[in-house]
Amino acid sequence: MEKNERGFSNPTETRNLNTVKQEGSEAGAEPASEPISPPVQVSKEKVNVKSVATFSRQLSTLVDVGIPLLKSLRLLEPRTSDPVLQRIINQLAQDIEAGHSFSEALAKHPRVFSKLFVNMIRVAEKGGTLERSLKIVADAIEKEENIRRKIKNALRYPAITLIAALLVVLVLFAGVIPIFRDLYASQNMELPFPTRLLIGISNAIVGFWWLWLILIIGLVVLATRYGKTAQGRKFYDRLKMKIPIFGPLYTKMLVARFVQTFGTLVRGGVPLIQSLQVVKETSDNVIVAEAIEKVSENVEMGGRLEEPLREARVFPDLVVDMVSTGEEAGKLETMLFKVSELYDAEVDNTVNTLSATIEPVLIVIMGLFTAIVALAMFWPYFRLVQALGQ
Repeated sequence: MEKNERGFSNPTETRNLNTVKQEGSEAGAEPASEPISPPVQVSKEKVNVKSVATFSRQLSTLVDVGIPLLKSLRLLEPRTSDPVLQRIINQLAQDIEAGHSFSEALAKHPRVFSKLFVNMIRVAEKGGTLERSLKIVADAIEKEENIRRKIKNALRYPAITLIAALLVVLVLFAGVIPIFRDLYASQNMELPFPTRLLIGISNAIVGFWWLWLILIIGLVVLATRYGKTAQGRKFYDRLKMKIPIFGPLYTKMLVARFVQTFGTLVRGGVPLIQSLQVVKETSDNVIVAEAIEKVSENVEMGGRLEEPLREARVFPDLVVDMVSTGEEAGKLETMLFKVSELYDAEVDNTVNTLSATIEPVLIVIMGLFTAIVALAMFWPYFRLVQALGQ
């Protein structure tokens, strides 16, 4: 029998996502009206993002060469090194055998397969473009993970330096300064103000350490609870965008994620309004989500993307101008990915700059602080030596 253009051996083996349910019925599985078997419990388990991207790319390859979706999943299951993902793939296959669509099966695992993933597959179910959508999703996952990895690498050494600095401060105030305090007290020496100030701080830390501990824990608990409220989350999200040095990087990361996710959905054939809703729901920032919601409402009423994007004051003018140009020219997808490439480069440059400047700056600040403490504590000793010399 002749193969069709996608490489399947006969029409009954043609497996775009619209025919998966028939496969389940032919295999003797329960019809779609029956309940799906209980989902794998993944609420406390996470699948490595790289594993999800690899799974998506491998599944795309198998489907592209003409292997039916269900058989592709069964082939990938034993070859997956991540045991959690392996169980989830088995669950996906069981749900498809039960007559449910691939997107319905994926949606049962929101901590593993994002809304972007599910919506791309849902559109592919209607268009028969599963292999293309899987490849696009894999590219998007890898791109976002690459951005996160770069930011983590940029912040790792400054964080280590900052922790070391805090430990040094603690040792100075809790261990070193009390030694000088006792020495000067035994000599009945008159101490200058800087020395008395440091000794007072040291006494407060050492004498009331339990009070400081309770205070810190209380502040952390209150801040965490406040962050879980709508008002608190909005405040923190806005604050993260305004913090010096880190704020611009965080904002660029948000813009890069927005245009990348939006462009991926548009490229995958997801309708514009639905794409905006998915982007809003997958956004980690309330300010950006609210801005996207206004854009979606404007588009739904027949408006364009430009006006609400500009009014939001979240997205740079360059981004808005490029999106507007792409919308007018009917090349929105192309322009979104150009903006994505531009901001990927911006994130790279900012990360490299942070890596090169933050750590030395912290070291200099810590060195100056240590020098000031040393000068203040040795000042009375120098005065004593000077007096004895006279």
